[in-house]
Amino acid sequence: MRNLIRIAVIVCLTALLCSCASVSVVDTWRNPSLRGNRLHKVLVVSFARKETSRAVSEDTLAGELRKHGVDAVASYSILSQATIPDWHALDRAVRSTGAEGIITVQTIKVERQTTVQPGGVASPYPGYWYPPAFPDWDFPGYYRSMALYGPSYVTTYDIATIQVNLFDVGSDKLLWAGTLQTLEPENVTKVGKDLADKVVKSLQKERLI
Repeated sequence: MRNLIRIAVIVCLTALLCSCASVSVVDTWRNPSLRGNRLHKVLVVSFARKETSRAVSEDTLAGELRKHGVDAVASYSILSQATIPDWHALDRAVRSTGAEGIITVQTIKVERQTTVQPGGVASPYPGYWYPPAFPDWDFPGYYRSMALYGPSYVTTYDIATIQVNLFDVGSDKLLWAGTLQTLEPENVTKVGKDLADKVVKSLQKERLI
């Protein structure tokens, strides 16, 4: 029974965690030497390897920026290449849109993490072949120890680190940078929405948009 209760608790906690934001902000930086007017038009460029992931990332961030009065353009909409274009093609796209800033999004690393959740407190019944303990065993004690102790739970997951940069087109200098992490790198849509929300809030706080 206790094992069942433990499993139910773990399931509930997992569901709660999944319902929370999938992206967390690790750190942000604002260039103190560049001060100017807020940006009104930006080009959003995702360096995702997959074309669909790139489109989702750019569309989501551009859409969130537009909600806050910024004329944002997704780079894939004006650059038809399935992969990231070369520098000259990108530079021409920036100039053609009249963008004042460029926001880049790139996953810089993905790490595999493993956590072990202990099954419970230790008991005098080891639950495996242990001859010296056999004379003291009885079924009620063995059953209670297994219900109390139970197995350990091993969880393996990926942590993706994402770098978001905002460059000033006029000077080509870095205006703002943010490092974010997610436990759901495969959930492109959800990660894109959470990332867009956090990036836009940070840019507003810094009065860049």
